[in-house]
Amino acid sequence: MRGINLPQTFERRGTAVPFHQKDLAHARVREYFHGEDRLLEAVIPNYSGARRGELVVVPWEQVTQLASLDLRDQRVHEQVLRTVTVRDLDPVNIRDICLKADAALSGDPAIQEAAQRAAQRDAEDKAMVRLSFIAQLTRECGIAKGDQLMARTNTRTLMDLMGGDSGRTRIDLDLLIERVMIFAAERGKCTVSDAKSYLDPLVGMITPFGNVTAKGEEKSNGFLYLQHTRLLNFRSEVTAYRSQVREELDRQVELIVEAADECIGYVNERLSQLNELMGKLADLFDQNLAAIDRLERLRRDIAYGLDGWDDMISVWRDAYVARDAIGGSRAVERAIHRISGYAPRIPVRELFPDHEQVKSGSRYEQARVRMVSQMHSWENDRLDSELQTRVEEGRKRRPHTRFVQMNNEDDDRPPEKSD
Repeated sequence: MRGINLPQTFERRGTAVPFHQKDLAHARVREYFHGEDRLLEAVIPNYSGARRGELVVVPWEQVTQLASLDLRDQRVHEQVLRTVTVRDLDPVNIRDICLKADAALSGDPAIQEAAQRAAQRDAEDKAMVRLSFIAQLTRECGIAKGDQLMARTNTRTLMDLMGGDSGRTRIDLDLLIERVMIFAAERGKCTVSDAKSYLDPLVGMITPFGNVTAKGEEKSNGFLYLQHTRLLNFRSEVTAYRSQVREELDRQVELIVEAADECIGYVNERLSQLNELMGKLADLFDQNLAAIDRLERLRRDIAYGLDGWDDMISVWRDAYVARDAIGGSRAVERAIHRISGYAPRIPVRELFPDHEQVKSGSRYEQARVRMVSQMHSWENDRLDSELQTRVEEGRKRRPHTRFVQMNNEDDDRPPEKSD
């Protein structure tokens, strides 16, 4: 799974789009530019009829021609096609698109109900994160002003105030929020009105990570935080089960653990940076936006670092939890084979920005500006005669269709433009 042809950035790897159509399982969407035109393409591994390890790359609008899509999948396809920027294709937004489609159009009542619960949970998370955000600002204000009571405030304290029966407690909470917003405005060198207007957008950015916690507080919300926890549990289960697998499968299990460890390490490093940032929330109100840019970058990295794992973990859990009822070890072995072939890896440039692999593989990215008809290899810049022959044959069969099938598991060529 780790190889020289691994895409160098998350955006070039694409974002997982969990279609219900099995032939499109593990499909990803990514954008590229042909001149000034923004185009979307689907990257589909091991599409029906393809050899193992092949990627089928087609224009996104042609996905509907590859398989029959139910109403839910059609809605997802349409919404992705309507995106405008690469930011619209990040895993957070794609998740939102899929949840809305599941809640409105899924033919499976269980999936529909789960999506509705997830949407409700997201709304509850945002309310709780907003409260924890105020609690953290209160602590920072208390430390700065020498107010011991404020310095010891936590989310539970504010919840108790909100639940108070007397009008006095509600007034006190309003006064407390006003005071911390004045503090945030002073720290950020902006007006109180501006600080208040920044609050909800900041809360929205932090919500996927769950509550801003003080020392000793537990966290149990935020879908990215829960995805990370789920990956940790998955890694533990696979490692514990490793002693039971046949020797022939040990290498596959090793690849799964290696991929999980790589993603866990990548995300852990950025969660540590995020926690450091969350300890200085007042700095996020600074008008130079440096802290906001850093938060946005961490949000992007963590979301992409976890992208694709939910599907892998579901494959494992479906087999592992019900293994006695669905074939025992054989069901788990099928899951291991599938996960070992599809487990997401962190792209080279994301892991090693200055590594020599990036420099020597620069043609991998630069090739987008070269005419694809040259059919040059990304690795040695020589003419790929096999690919040239296949594309010429394809042109004869379907002259008006852009369709490229690549015989490399993680190749990243832009699609062939039709004549």
